[in-house]
This record gives sequence, C-alpha cells and structure tokens, in this order.
Amino acid sequence: MAVKKAAPKAEKPDSLDAVVGHIEARTAAGRSTLAIFDLDGTLFDNRTRTIFILREISEQFDSKVPGLAAAFDRFQDLAVVDYSLETTLARMGVKHPAETAFIKAEWAKRFFSDEYQKYDMPIPGAKSYVCRVHRAGATVIYLTGRDVGRMLVGTTEVLRLYGFPVGVAGTMTIVKKEFEQSDELFKKEVSDYIDRLGEVAAVFENEPANSNILQARFPDAASFFVLTQHRPDAPRLAAGIHKIKDFRPPKGARR
Repeated sequence: MAVKKAAPKAEKPDSLDAVVGHIEARTAAGRSTLAIFDLDGTLFDNRTRTIFILREISEQFDSKVPGLAAAFDRFQDLAVVDYSLETTLARMGVKHPAETAFIKAEWAKRFFSDEYQKYDMPIPGAKSYVCRVHRAGATVIYLTGRDVGRMLVGTTEVLRLYGFPVGVAGTMTIVKKEFEQSDELFKKEVSDYIDRLGEVAAVFENEPANSNILQARFPDAASFFVLTQHRPDAPRLAAGIHKIKDFRPPKGARR
C-alpha cells in the first residue's frame, strides 16, 4: 500500500503584499486567519502626543517650567522626541531637576489617558494596509499594552478617527487589564487565547522583546518589525523577523 506523502509546508510570506495574498488564499479555502498589530510605534507615531502634551504643559505652567517654555521657541521637528521623556527634555534644553520632575508628573497624567490619544498620527501607509488585510478576510487584532481603565475608550476613538477597521466583524481590540503588568508578560499570556481563534498569518510589532515573544509563539506566522522607536534596553531582534520602515507600498507598485 502506497504511503501518502505529506504536502510540502507553505513558505511564510516575506513581504506585506505576500501576507495579503496568503490571507486571501486561506479565506478562499474557508480558513480563518488572524493578523496581530501593536499600536504605539507600530500603527501610530505617538511622538505627536508627547509634543502636544509638552506644549500644553509649557503654556499652562510657564512660570514653573521656564526651560520648557523657552524650548518651544527653538523647536523644529519631531526628531527631538526620544523613547525616554528625560532624553527628550534634555534635548530640548530642560535641565533643572525640579522642572524635569514636574514635567514628567504632568506628562504621565496626560499621556496614559483616553483624552490625548487623538493626537497620535498613523504611521505612513498603516491605515490603508490594515484595511487591505481586513478586506482580504483576516481578523485584525489590535494587541496593545494600553490598559482598559484609562485608555480603551481613547484607543477605539483614535482608530475610528483615522479610518482603521474597528468595532466591526473581523476586528478585536485586546488591552491590558492592569496598567502595571509588563507588556511582555501580557502579550505572552494572551497569546494562548489568540492561538485558539485561528491561524495567525502575520504579526507586526516595534518592540524587539515583544516581536521575539510573538515570533516564538507563532513560528508559522510572518513577523514584521517596524523601525520606529523602542526601549533602549531592548534585546536583539531574533532572526527571521522582517524589518520595515512603514506600511507604504514600494514605489511604482499598484493597489
């Protein structure tokens, strides 16, 4: 009796377009696929949120933050904004410890809240690409380290504001229950739940630690790393993860 040979394993998609094609093929075959997107630094540039908040602080408390108020006379572009707020303030010329401490406290009240997320800006091409993935038939999962108590409402609002699919069939938004939980532990724990939902076709992240965790958990998924900002103490990115600058198609490509 002849022994059937196992079908060759399909290669993982190695480009943004290939991910969409993979999803379309699975959808046509009646199979469920998932695409996981982080938010901060992956789909959204939150440096604009920080600059708006710092401007607001400088105007509301100009006498308490003279260094920050003066810095906006010299402000030119978002390149000054670092992952670390302390580094950002140092670059802007804010050096007095008491002023820095006051700014950090006021910034934290605003940055981790629903109200100020609307000042984020989508990464170039992000909205169009997520919509393509959704139309191709994947369930889009926004997997973010934002927390339910302070940031879920704002997260939903900013996704809707910029035209991302949200709150409709084929979308999920998963946030942390507690702010204090580390992003790495949160994403590791929630991966078991996501695995029960269907085949993960692709993962998009901007933090090396999270990217490594998700690639290890979903080895058959295409994994993409967005070259924005990340923690300065981040581990080395694992092999096999594709680096992208943003979500725009190559020049000359048609959609």
